[in-house]
Amino acid sequence: MKKGVAFSTIVVLALVGILLVSVWSYSQLATGSRFAGIITQRGPQDQAINTLEIAKQFVTQNLKFSASSSSVEIAANGGTSQKTYWYCNDEATPPELNEVQFSLSNLSLNLMNAYTSTLSESQLKDLGVTVSPYGCIGVDDQGKDNCLKKGSSNCESFTATGTQGGLIEVSDPAYVSYGSDLASDVSANTFFNFYYKLYKDTKETGLTRSIAAGLRESCTGPTLSAQQRLQFALQKACDHYEALFEEPDGKRYVKCAFEVLCMDTVNPTACTNVNCKRPEFNQQLCWNSASSESKQINIDLSALDGLFGRTVKAQGGAFAGIEIIFHLTDTKFKVPSDRGLKEMVWNLYAVIDVANQECRPIDSS
Repeated sequence: MKKGVAFSTIVVLALVGILLVSVWSYSQLATGSRFAGIITQRGPQDQAINTLEIAKQFVTQNLKFSASSSSVEIAANGGTSQKTYWYCNDEATPPELNEVQFSLSNLSLNLMNAYTSTLSESQLKDLGVTVSPYGCIGVDDQGKDNCLKKGSSNCESFTATGTQGGLIEVSDPAYVSYGSDLASDVSANTFFNFYYKLYKDTKETGLTRSIAAGLRESCTGPTLSAQQRLQFALQKACDHYEALFEEPDGKRYVKCAFEVLCMDTVNPTACTNVNCKRPEFNQQLCWNSASSESKQINIDLSALDGLFGRTVKAQGGAFAGIEIIFHLTDTKFKVPSDRGLKEMVWNLYAVIDVANQECRPIDSS
């Protein structure tokens, strides 16, 4: 598997994002001249130690910003480093936890090192600071049990850790260095709340079951064409996703919209002949994740049987083939990214053979 994104893309993102990083970082730190006014009253060793603490804060802010920005991009892809299909024809294919963690970690690492390489143009360079590249960004979330609770309040952050390298050195007016790990809490971020709930729902075939229920419900109103029935059913699927993220008090911060890329009720296979299978993931995480020892989420599917079970079977053939994207937007928070403050949008890609749900005479109006 190709790791991360192309280096040229990383450089462009770094150039675009470095101003945002600097504003975000330095807004929480004093200016260089102010530090100089404090430092001049101390001996060379104290001055160097003070500069080192400033550098550590700057690099920690870069770590936080890189992980935050990466979470927005990986969510837009559907959870991995590329367009991610959660349904591939009749199969639920959500990405496993280790692939999602790897993708978030890898992009965060690339952005982190791109940002820290710009120190040569920052005030820290003038203070005699150098930072070597990091070799790993660890990502640890609140865990399945917390993230599957109703609402998002127990799953609104994750921890990013910079390890394996990242030596911070100050050479003037005395030599001091810091070579241990850095960690930052990426808060007001519902990336893993999206992932865990969508993973469980997908394993329970929530999308195909909600579409089937919508098709049956469309039988009870005015006579609709096949495409109108399917549009009605897809809106019901959106309602299902909004309900999935509902807060205990009934508020719905997650809003759903869908984009139909292909829909065919005459020749369903015209829309399902898509290469939606991901290659087997076999990369190793560069850190020991505390959120999942097995790196997989166990979901009990024993209660899902029959017509509304794991696969909704057709009642007389396929009704339609569709390729679709569900855009799930969390309006609760604005997340810092290299494109400014953005709402988290998780895109769920799906290619589905929609099962036929025949209308009974009693259902007709």
